[in-house]
Amino acid sequence: MDIKVSEEVASLLKDNGLKKDEMVSIIEDAESSGDKLKSKDGSKCLAKNESDNLTIYALYSSANGGFALDSAYAHKMKMIGLTGGSFDPDEAEETDWICNKCGETAVETNVDMSYLDVTRPGPAVVCPKCNQMYLEEDMMKTIKTAESILEEKRG
Repeated sequence: MDIKVSEEVASLLKDNGLKKDEMVSIIEDAESSGDKLKSKDGSKCLAKNESDNLTIYALYSSANGGFALDSAYAHKMKMIGLTGGSFDPDEAEETDWICNKCGETAVETNVDMSYLDVTRPGPAVVCPKCNQMYLEEDMMKTIKTAESILEEKRG
């Protein structure tokens, strides 16, 4: 699979300890399984890979018969479920994302996130049908700060 990575994005990968091979794998998996969000205008896709201690995201677009990696980010917080245990349509706000699997417009709503045995609610993009959860890149500064505070308290 041909995935173009600009110098700026390559630098971002390096700064965040991420590898191009990881991003290629995430995009390949998303394209073959359909597990991804796509923007309403079809210009971007957001895919992720969750492990026990890290969630990595690839924001990408179609480019000349292949793909271009537009951004990449990761967090250590584990998204464990919807805050309150169920989806509340009155609390949710529509986003510009569509769940590729379900075709539903994703919403921003609170989910419970856990790190170092501390669980707190925070905003995430969620498919109201299949409950897939994603964090957008603009949340990363807040998430990284929260992770650092919890790591300092533990240490």
